[in-house]
Amino acid sequence: MELGLHGKSVFITGASKGIGRGIAEAFAAEGCGLTICARDAEALDEAARALRATGVEVVALPTDVTKLADLRRAVDQAMATFGRINVLVNNAGEGWLGRSYDTTEDQWEYSIQLNLLSAVRLTRMVVPHMRTLSHGRIINIASVSGHTMAPGVADYQTTKAAMIAFSKSMSLDLAPDKILVNSVCPGPVRTPLWDRLADSAIGRFGATREEVYANVGAQMPLGRHGTVEEVAAVVVFLASDRASFITGSAYDVDGGFTKSTF
Repeated sequence: MELGLHGKSVFITGASKGIGRGIAEAFAAEGCGLTICARDAEALDEAARALRATGVEVVALPTDVTKLADLRRAVDQAMATFGRINVLVNNAGEGWLGRSYDTTEDQWEYSIQLNLLSAVRLTRMVVPHMRTLSHGRIINIASVSGHTMAPGVADYQTTKAAMIAFSKSMSLDLAPDKILVNSVCPGPVRTPLWDRLADSAIGRFGATREEVYANVGAQMPLGRHGTVEEVAAVVVFLASDRASFITGSAYDVDGGFTKSTF
């Protein structure tokens, strides 16, 4: 399917590893120019080298998305390099197990800053540039945890639920500007984040990381975890003109994990 994304400028946070890197690779395959951000400079440089090897232009900026100055610098550099931002993918985020009523003030604050406010701030920065084009795509990476609850992840679930609500709200406000806003909600997908969560669940769901993965996978209707490529495919489609009548939606990429009538 021709998606018509060649030459578009795409800005992706949390793009050095996991789902974010998979999204960057999928856009690179479409011939897009990329601005990629992450905190881990070494991993970011390695991702940038691999992406440039595909023939696309890549701006790689070590960025702490909880810091307003870092976000401004990244947006300014993307505009200086490409002259526009056609697609914004707010992917940066983090989760932890064992977070409940006793989650500390600092833990709540950091989770909100990282998982939610980074997307809010980047949207505020990028939308004025998209308005000059009368066109744009904003895709926020939420989680099935934003609408399907489980114990011990209170701050993560709360921020991801807010991300879905923020996406729906922005889709209404930005529709007159032809800027489409959607969220993608991955289920269990094997990434560095999930590796860490699996390690912290050893003893509860298995004696090794692989046993934890096997036990979680066995509970999935499709019998396995998802892949970053499967998530990235949905993101790239939503960024394309093939999805020109889709806004305000939340797409579960979860192998049937979510069981709901709406």
